[in-house]
Amino acid sequence: MEKMKILFAILVNLSIFISFPLFAQSSLKNKGKRVSLVNVNKVQYFDQAEKTESIGILVATNPTIISSKINQEILKIHFNIGDNVKKNDVLFTLDSKDILRNIEQIYAEMKYERQILDILEKKLSLRLSKVENAKNLKKQNIITQDNLDGINILLLENQQQITQRKYNIKRLEILLRENTENLSFSKVLSPVNGNIVNIDVQVGALASKGKVLASILNNKSYEIETDLRSDLVSKVKLGSNVDILKDNQIFLGKVRGIVNLENIRTGTRKIRISLNDILPNNLNASGTRFTLYISVGDKIPRLLIPKDALIPIGNKKIVYVVDKGLAQKKFIETGVSVGDKIEILKGVEEGQLVVTKGNENLRPNQEVKIKR
Repeated sequence: MEKMKILFAILVNLSIFISFPLFAQSSLKNKGKRVSLVNVNKVQYFDQAEKTESIGILVATNPTIISSKINQEILKIHFNIGDNVKKNDVLFTLDSKDILRNIEQIYAEMKYERQILDILEKKLSLRLSKVENAKNLKKQNIITQDNLDGINILLLENQQQITQRKYNIKRLEILLRENTENLSFSKVLSPVNGNIVNIDVQVGALASKGKVLASILNNKSYEIETDLRSDLVSKVKLGSNVDILKDNQIFLGKVRGIVNLENIRTGTRKIRISLNDILPNNLNASGTRFTLYISVGDKIPRLLIPKDALIPIGNKKIVYVVDKGLAQKKFIETGVSVGDKIEILKGVEEGQLVVTKGNENLRPNQEVKIKR
């Protein structure tokens, strides 16, 4: 009986010893079937020029100059240097008391001139009637020619006075328009959206006509300047697109100008890039640095994938392609860099799906699930 117990114990231990490796292999096998969640991108051809990377600096172009259009005292300055303003914001308030008095006086003079004109036109009607009567009396030899001439002279004087009054009224209308316009100029408005970079006057100072009051850099008063090797500049075309990167934000620009002067010491030339997009306030300060991807040469069809899909292995590069739910490892050859994409010369084909996220720990033939 004791021997039977010992034999039974040996068989149990042997069974455990044999089944443990099988259980471990099964566990590893099941682990190998773990499904990974991934992001993918389709391999496609794009008409793209080669792009070169450079660092650019934001520079201010000509600011908008705000000047006074009237000779008046500065009563109030509504903003400070560094403030952002919107178009038609009131920047300065100028004294308008003199202008309002002028307008009041002009209205009074116009009223007086019109009243005098009305009287003169009534007198003219009587003078015309008297001239007609005098002509009839002259025909009858009741009055002399001298009498008739005297009546005609009075008529001409009456007409001259009417002409003078009409001129006076016209002159006053012009003065009224001028003073009304000057009244509107007593509120100095911003002509653009922008940032105040300079204020040249103080409250209480006399702003003479044409005096500069302030300077504003508007949202379109910036360009990006960069230095590029002269051999590359010779392949850059005016108007070509530029990708502008800062703090994970992408903006678009175009090559506006190429300075036709080489820096002999550095072998570079300057490129000026205009912005298609308005920069946010935290990025629109002069001197802000940006990463630029500038198109070089002609556009040609290129098979492109995101750079995030690349995995370096020694001096080689691989990507994972999703095929029938499995990750397939592909060795690739790359060409030129195009922004955040890379040209593929060999290894994948158009239409295939390359893994761009979740590819760090993938293994060949691992089951994957694509994020939707």
